[in-house]
Amino acid sequence: MATASPHDLLLCTLVRQRQLLTDAQLEAALCQWLADPPRPLIDVLGVHAKLAPEEMRRLTESLQRQITETCAEPIAARVKSLPTSIQRLLMPHVSDVALAAPTELQTLVERRRAGGVPGFAPPGRAASERFHIQQVHAQGGLGVVFVARDEEIDRTVALKQIKSAWADDDNCRARFLLEARVTGRLEHPGIVPIYALGADATGRPFYAMRLIRGESLLEVIERFHAGRATGDLARQRISELRKLLKRFVDACNAVDYAHSKGVIHRDLKPANIMVGKYGETLVVDWGLAKVIGSEEDVALTTRMVRRPGDDGGAGETVIGTTIGTPAYMSPEQAAGRNDELTPATDVYSLGATLYHMLTGALPLDSDEDMGVVMARIQRGSVARPEVRAPWLPRPLASICMKALAAGPEARYASARALADDIERWLGDEPVRAHAEGWNERTYRWIRNHRTLAALLAAGYLAATAAIVIGLVAWTYSEHVDLKNAQAPPGAGSPASP
Repeated sequence: MATASPHDLLLCTLVRQRQLLTDAQLEAALCQWLADPPRPLIDVLGVHAKLAPEEMRRLTESLQRQITETCAEPIAARVKSLPTSIQRLLMPHVSDVALAAPTELQTLVERRRAGGVPGFAPPGRAASERFHIQQVHAQGGLGVVFVARDEEIDRTVALKQIKSAWADDDNCRARFLLEARVTGRLEHPGIVPIYALGADATGRPFYAMRLIRGESLLEVIERFHAGRATGDLARQRISELRKLLKRFVDACNAVDYAHSKGVIHRDLKPANIMVGKYGETLVVDWGLAKVIGSEEDVALTTRMVRRPGDDGGAGETVIGTTIGTPAYMSPEQAAGRNDELTPATDVYSLGATLYHMLTGALPLDSDEDMGVVMARIQRGSVARPEVRAPWLPRPLASICMKALAAGPEARYASARALADDIERWLGDEPVRAHAEGWNERTYRWIRNHRTLAALLAAGYLAATAAIVIGLVAWTYSEHVDLKNAQAPPGAGSPASP
């Protein structure tokens, strides 16, 4: 019987993150591999994804980097990111030891635990006298988020520390601290509050914040679009889409508040918007935030150049001269002009998030060659949403395309203006991004004045019926008069004596 190694689990999550295979294709490849286990899983996935030798080499190198990261990020946390159907295929073949830590990395893990190597804080170790790490919760481009216990106030919090790969980099540590300061100054219901900032026994900085109980907007979007075979089915679920749009409006408001404080997020995407269990919508992961006018931010961004060989996928955060997530990145951001970015940059990313929400697809297809992706972003080569989802209302599609305009001046003036247009559509009012035709105006007037429209329709039908009846009666009368006029004299009269 096949046994899935830690490599295999990480490989599945990596292939899915890069969008090399769809979930259905990944599931089919796993079924084939489980039936023929002697063949390496990476070879089976490479055949299904039709990867060239160079692409296979890059995938293998990326897998090795992922394995290194699992020193601080248990594989079990990665497995949870896979679809349920794929988890069901893998879990019976995974041992408890494999989920605890990779066998080949166990020696390194024990050495780091014993020696206190900087950049490593395994679960169960105290980050300080106040906070005690319990387990991994999530990860971003720069840091790992743990669930921790606040012993001072007796509550559970989220504790973020720099990833192992960046722990010894002075520039990354400086950006991490900048992230904590920036997030701490943003006091808004849609932004996670910071509770404390400190360092563990090894000098590795951390900050504690509110633990969000919920899921990312990305998960909600994927569930909404899962199994949607036809436009008719999606049209029937328009009420669910309206709920998603209300969440999107909340995120726009939080971003607009940040802009009012001189902060640009620069990495807005569905994965960085959390949906709470009690109606909360929070914008998270401000690790790439830019403070407008801050020379410190520009200097850090310039120095944090990507290491050779890093090739994050279109949906993954890239740290370097071009900073952000390619699939949601504005043209000016893709060009690397980080000192010229404005709130319009975040408006574009919000438009890309809206595009993903409406269509279930990224504005630009994932591509292994990031140079090609960047060039397409700068050209503004985005297919209109109704091309991918013909059922979409045209005003919504127009809102999305205005936010995704290639030139910053052609986009919405602010995140609030984008939210306002969404709210107009939700309220069945004309939106500013869409020029309505007479037929659209007529239909909207009828929807908003149903009683009056019904009365007018009934009156029109009654008048039409009266006219028709009158015409029939008049025609019949004319016909009788004409017939009588044409009858011979005395016809039909009694004979004379």
